Amino acid sequence: MPTAILTRREPVGGALHRVVLEVAPDAARAHVHHGQYVEVRPRERDAKGLFVLASSPGSRAYELVVKPGGAMADRLLSMREGTELWVSEPLGRGFPLEASRHRPLLLAATGSGLAAVLSCLRARAADGDGARTYLVYGVRERRDVALEPELSAARAAGIEVAVCLSREHSDEPGFFRGYVQHVAMRHGWALADGKVFAAGSAAMLEGMRELAPSLGLTAADVFINS
Repeated sequence: MPTAILTRREPVGGALHRVVLEVAPDAARAHVHHGQYVEVRPRERDAKGLFVLASSPGSRAYELVVKPGGAMADRLLSMREGTELWVSEPLGRGFPLEASRHRPLLLAATGSGLAAVLSCLRARAADGDGARTYLVYGVRERRDVALEPELSAARAAGIEVAVCLSREHSDEPGFFRGYVQHVAMRHGWALADGKVFAAGSAAMLEGMRELAPSLGLTAADVFINS
């Protein structure tokens, strides 16, 4: 299992933290698909956890978005910078981003699942596909919204961003009351010949599959990153 060094940690809102791990070049090159994840362990190997890579494939560092709770998450949020860790090579199929190039793409995420689609947002903007990209991001309350600079950058690139609040209402532009799948249904985006990439709660994932026909898609067009 490759080693990594914890080089930076910072809060990003919604009780989440960005944790940056410096990895060897071989490990960086092994990250080839958007939405892959890694297993992280301390040197003592007395805890472990799986974390989605928010960094883009091939990046020199692994960027994680960590939610408190769970033995390894809490360790990552209390370790000193410079701590050495054991980290697996990237796991999972990730998302088939190339297959969606120049086609409509709906990204659906709840809570810390937003980390799984961050690199997709950046890639779609860089490819000029912002106007064909939609993000529905669900949290409970306004205070739970994380990574707001990234959301603002997505909007600036032409990506339509809908933040879904399940427990309260906000009059801010781009904020909607309800669950991710219900907000996506109300928007009525035409996604024929497109894809849905989803990461988050089981209820949301199932809801997106059920919603697919009303978006011009099938359940097989809804992808998760595992």
